[in-house]
Amino acid sequence: MKKFNTILVGIVLMATVGTTLASEAPAKNQNERPKHYSEWLARSEIKRFPTSCMLDFSKRPNWGYVVGIELESMLDTYLRYGGDDILAYCKQYTDTMIATDGKIRGYRLLDYNLDNTRTVHFVTRMYREFPEPKNLRAINTIMKQFNDQPRTNEGVYWHKAIYAYQVWLDGIFMGLPGRLLAASTIYSPDLAVPIYDDAVEQVKATYDRTYDPNTGLNRHAWDESREMFWSDNVTGLSQHCWGRAQGWYTMALVEILDALPEDYARRGEVIDLLTRTFDNVIKWQDPATGVWYQVMDSPGREGNYLESTCSSMFAYALLKAARKGWVKDPKYLDAGMKAYKGIVKNFLREEPDGTLSLTNCCSVAGLGPGISDAVLKAAPNVKENKRRDGSYAYYLSEPIRDNDGKGVGPFIWASLEMEGMGLDIAGLKSNM
Repeated sequence: MKKFNTILVGIVLMATVGTTLASEAPAKNQNERPKHYSEWLARSEIKRFPTSCMLDFSKRPNWGYVVGIELESMLDTYLRYGGDDILAYCKQYTDTMIATDGKIRGYRLLDYNLDNTRTVHFVTRMYREFPEPKNLRAINTIMKQFNDQPRTNEGVYWHKAIYAYQVWLDGIFMGLPGRLLAASTIYSPDLAVPIYDDAVEQVKATYDRTYDPNTGLNRHAWDESREMFWSDNVTGLSQHCWGRAQGWYTMALVEILDALPEDYARRGEVIDLLTRTFDNVIKWQDPATGVWYQVMDSPGREGNYLESTCSSMFAYALLKAARKGWVKDPKYLDAGMKAYKGIVKNFLREEPDGTLSLTNCCSVAGLGPGISDAVLKAAPNVKENKRRDGSYAYYLSEPIRDNDGKGVGPFIWASLEMEGMGLDIAGLKSNM
């Protein structure tokens, strides 16, 4: 993602604006407006959380997927525009969280938690740009977890040890793109190709198992055992399509395509899956605002709300897939641009101190954990949580907050895509 080419998909942009040179320093005058939403939000987060390992409201240094996503979006902002402050912020994280021997602070392999593998995607990106032996050692540690991660009988990763036999859309994003990127970076083709094949099989099986024919969307999760209190006794499915879970899966397909070599024989299978996913996601895009609802498959129900993290994920995925040429029909670019403009109009707020905020973020949602013999065998100390039952009321009960990193990172990526088309803040406003 060092270079962004102009997208020409049957449209002519009405305005183009000169790009900011990497040598330009960040604005020093508080009254001087930033030129790009990507830089503005990245530096706003740095101001809110001066220590990078404390991003996303962390109470202690956090080896976590949200931090990794935000930092990777900041890394891409640096690679586009420069900014020693942004690069130092990214390096501060790996310096803090990874020791010289490669040991990762706060990481436990035996939890078999796919959430804790996601940050390898950021670490691998840092290693490719700024090689350090300690980071390579950390990558190899996470790759060991991938090799040992428990799986369903069909070969799909369990989401965590405490979620035995469960496949969550979240976990596909947390695990597979990072494993592929690391494999393509540190392994020979003979070792990497079987990992690519495995990832294709996993994303296809996950799609099939979570697919809801009534909506065309994917349910949040599937329980192979059918023993969880939140799962259907016959299908094993959870009750709803949660917007962010669908967003995780959609972004996973985009990142998998990014990691796979261009000459890899099965790329077309992933592109076909991405196209099918986009076609159904677009059907549920709110026509008035261009964004999506928290409970994605129930837009008209009382209490549902337009949610910014999933909307940012879909905007980013649509825009990037169009730029890369993975989807050809102009409708995908149009949907991505409509979504992005909807986010800017509905979810952005400038604060009195000059920082930028992304509002209407669902802070968290999940399913269980529940208790069964299989779960207790994999994680004897698990504590049941029946509040997280996957019901409509449950998804609406979780807190809403500003600047959740699960939305900040994807919005920065979506902004970089728009800026690559010449639409900085001024250009965007002239096109809205």
